[in-house]
Formats: sequence, structure tokens, C-alpha cells
Amino acid sequence: MIAWQRNPQTRLRRTLKGGAAFLPGTVTTVDLDDEAFATLASLSRPHTARELRRRLIAQFNHNFTVADIDIVLRALGEQLFVIEAHGETLSPIHPPSMPLAPESVHLQLNNVCNLRCPSCYVGLHAEDALGALSLDRMQSLIDEWAGMGVFQLALGGGEPLLSPKFVPVVRYARERGIVPNVTTNGWLITEKLVGEVANALGEWRLSLNDAWSVNTALLEEKATFLHARDVRFGFNLIVTRQNLSRLPELLRWGCDQGAATINLIRPKPAPGNERWYEQHALASQDTSRLALMLPQCRPLFSKTNLTVDCAFSFLFHGWPDHALQRHSVAGCAMGDRFATVKWNGDVFPCSHLHGEEFKAGNVNQTSFREIWEAASVFNRVRQELGQVEGHCGGCGHNAFCRGCRAIMKQQSGDWLAADQDCARMLPSSNFAHSIAFRGGNVPDVLL
Repeated sequence: MIAWQRNPQTRLRRTLKGGAAFLPGTVTTVDLDDEAFATLASLSRPHTARELRRRLIAQFNHNFTVADIDIVLRALGEQLFVIEAHGETLSPIHPPSMPLAPESVHLQLNNVCNLRCPSCYVGLHAEDALGALSLDRMQSLIDEWAGMGVFQLALGGGEPLLSPKFVPVVRYARERGIVPNVTTNGWLITEKLVGEVANALGEWRLSLNDAWSVNTALLEEKATFLHARDVRFGFNLIVTRQNLSRLPELLRWGCDQGAATINLIRPKPAPGNERWYEQHALASQDTSRLALMLPQCRPLFSKTNLTVDCAFSFLFHGWPDHALQRHSVAGCAMGDRFATVKWNGDVFPCSHLHGEEFKAGNVNQTSFREIWEAASVFNRVRQELGQVEGHCGGCGHNAFCRGCRAIMKQQSGDWLAADQDCARMLPSSNFAHSIAFRGGNVPDVLL
């Protein structure tokens, strides 16, 4: 019988519903229930399925078969989370103890930018303001996150490439086993900068924004530059009322550039972009149209992954629960999979919920772990997020969606109100088979 061992590169984190595993080399994440997570966590040393069975039966008081466990092990082996071991097998060991941790942290390197995009949700300054996190503090935060089991670091701004901290933060995160990714307007990408973060940065994510207020020619130039050097990159595209009819054309353009991913973002309200949001936000008829349109674009995505942010999780409506869990569909990720640290150290459960009501603390005064585990804001969000109202609360898809709380806060003043712009009433056959999840907030992967 084959003995299996956890791939030394595999990183683990506890979740509210079990656990998750991450493989930095392939930037692949899989969510696991309690039994599967215990199986993987026990494989710090080689075990056969028969040896694991005894441990799992004792732990969960359930009569697992050797075949059940073998199926899980082979599935994990196909994605390289476990590998075949050679040599003597050992007695089962207890899974390691680990705290709940976010899958991804958004770290705002600065709050300055060389552009002024009307859709931006960040309150920008003319220059780095007094009180910004130091490089030493950012590195100590990365140490905390590595110890907690954080998988990925989403670097943003402002324009993060303006920050002198960008290169050292990228390098240090990778050294500590966390995959750093960056969202940038692309203007400052150079041969020198790409070389400085080679083999450290997971992905360059170029902001296409709403495809109207950007220099598309410059983005194409930067994409050509990155593609020629075999550097992984993608595009963020905000889907708006105005560009929805152009979506197939824009997706084709992104695929033609050689993008590894194209991430579709739902417009979000923020202080300072009120006028833009009012003009561009998607209503329910627009999201319904989007859900019908996406399957027709499937032929474009032979080499590119199409992803959506978690505010579009209603597009998965109609999937059976076991498929949603297997593909890690979790909807709103704040306080569970995701947290954001602002340029000045303020911590929020979501990048798009602003104000003192959602400020959980500041890492200049308190450790991130203490804020994550004990802050009243995070405790309240985790408790109340399951109590969304109206049709969202009564929807069978609620556990895997929950709507967008930032949008509801803006529209109604109540962050738990039902999402009025959901496409959930569409027949699931229109889009269910076009979606194959994975993935700022944590994105969902389509096509």
C-alpha cells in the first residue's frame, strides 16, 4: 500500500469550517472539511491510508473505510499537496495546532498615486503621509502572518510601485513562504524592477479599471513586455453599466495579451467616488445580463483563467453545496479569509467598508494576531455575517455568497441588508457549468 507524505511546500491554515491548504509553487488553494484537513495535517511523516484510518476513526467517531481515505489522498496527490513517500511508515501523529488565520492579507504600501482614476476607493494623499508603516514593521507583520499560516499577500496602494518598500516587502514575504502579488496601474513597470522581484512576486495584476479611464495602449505595452519575459500577469476589470456590452471584446483583448488571469470586479462605493459609482454601478438587470453573457465567452479561455471577486458570488447560484465547497466558493470573505491593513496600520475586515464602525485596531499599537483573534469588530462581523436579511438571508445559496456588504452599506445604510442587485433568479443552467472556482479580496475562478 502506498505511503503518503505532505509536500514540504504545502502550507496549512485553520478555517471556521475545517481548513485550507496552499501550494506556493502553483499558487493553488484547496478548502477541506475537518476530516480531509486532519488527514493532510497528519502527514508531516509518511502514512498509509490504513494507518490514517485508525486515527481518523478515533478522532471523529466515524467508520471511514480505507477506500474513502485513499480517494482523498489520491485527489490531494494529483494537485501535489501530498507526495508518495519511500521508506518506513510511522505511527499516526496528532495534527499540528494552528490558529484561525486569513488566507490573504491586503497590505496597502502607501496612499499616493501618479493617477487619479475616478473609480478608486482609496483616499489618496499628495505624498507619503506621516504615520505610514515602516519597512521594519511591515516585515515584522510578515513574520506574524507566516507564523499564522497566511497564504498570500495582496500589495496595493495608492500605487504600490511608488513605494521604496515594494521590492524588500516582496522579497521578504517570499522568503517567509508567503506568495506576494501586486495590483498596479502599470506605468512604473521597468526591466530593472521586474528583475528585482523575479522569482519572488506571484503575479503582476494590471488595473484595467473600467476600460474607459485608462491608457489601454500603455497597458498593452506593459503586457507585451511581461509576456515576452515569461512573467505571470493578469488584468483587473471593473464591470460597469457602460462597458458591459463591450465585455466579450475586452475579454478577448485580455486573452490576446497573454494574461494568466482576468479578474472581473463589481463596482464598489467609496468616499470620493460617489458620482462615478452612481453612474456605473450594476443593477439587477445588468448582473443578470452578465450571468448570461459569461458562458458565451468560454471559448476565449483556453490559456487564461477568468475570475470574479467575491461580490459576484451570486453567479454560482444553482451549484450543489458539495460542488461549491469542493471548489472553495465562500462568497464574502471578510473576517474569515481576508483582512486589510491600511498604509497607517489600521486594520479592517474588508477594503471597502470604511469608518470607525469597521476599524478593528491598529498594528502600531497591537499585534495583528491579537486584532484578528480578539478584536470586537472581527468577532461581530463573523457572528453577524450569517444574519443577512431579506431574500439574501432566506436564499439557499447564502452560505456561499452573502451578497456584497459594502454595497449594501452604501445603498441602505445597513450592511446586513439584502443585496438588491443579485442575478440569483436566473436558471442555474445558464451559467453553472461555466464556472470552476479558485482564487482584492479572495477571487472566485470561472472558466
